[in-house]
Amino acid sequence: MKQQGNLASIQSVEVFFNKAYLQTKVMATDPNQELIYAFYVYRVGELEAIAKSVYKKFDTHQLEITVPGEYRVKVFAKSKKTGQVITKSSRSIQYTIVKDY
Repeated sequence: MKQQGNLASIQSVEVFFNKAYLQTKVMATDPNQELIYAFYVYRVGELEAIAKSVYKKFDTHQLEITVPGEYRVKVFAKSKKTGQVITKSSRSIQYTIVKDY
């Protein structure tokens, strides 16, 4: 197999909730790679993504969640130089709505 040099890769996809917003942060292994990112948000148990973003240069994403459930984010990172696309999914994260009475 031919070894390809300096291929981009995603080190990690971190997800957390800030109030009702699902926040996603991508860590690429090489910050000098010119990558653009798209984010697909899935609710566990559903086949289709509930939200899809277009490719953008930011490695963070935020989505307001209105339905309790378990969510995960699949990140697509595309190299602006080569057009190569790599993907990585986050762990699942639980969202519950706490009501004040």
